[in-house]
Amino acid sequence: MTPPFRVSLTLLVVALALVPTAGGLVVDNADLTPAEVNLLFAMREYTLTYNEYADRLPGWVTGPFEDEKVNLYVTSPDGVLVIGITFYDRKIVQFDVKGCPDPIVTVTTDSATVEEVMVSDRPFDTFRAAMRNGTTTIEGNNFLGALRSGMVRFGLQVMDILRL
Repeated sequence: MTPPFRVSLTLLVVALALVPTAGGLVVDNADLTPAEVNLLFAMREYTLTYNEYADRLPGWVTGPFEDEKVNLYVTSPDGVLVIGITFYDRKIVQFDVKGCPDPIVTVTTDSATVEEVMVSDRPFDTFRAAMRNGTTTIEGNNFLGALRSGMVRFGLQVMDILRL
């Protein structure tokens, strides 16, 4: 990709990201590869669906991060894309491709898992499977984050034991 094309693409993405959506979701952007841009916009679109159903998810999953910031590290052949996710009232309200300062937890996964969750008919179960097989991890970045992420991991283990 030529540098002028990359700059144009980045400016287009930034301009589109600054346009507020009906759900109020804001995407703050940085210099991205085309694959990262595609993943980010797919996640942005999926987030609108997630936000519609966030209140139906178990409270022990969404509650610990209700009004917090989380960094998502997505590994791919292009490297690692760090996406800061800001939650408010159990919904995602902002993406920041530079990551969030002082996130409560860090979630690490690969781009294939992110895409699997987004296309799944049962995204929560797909996420659980990724946690089980180790392709997704959640780590607390401070004491409160460790407690809250531990609560989520414990809840997922209980669901697995009870075969829910």
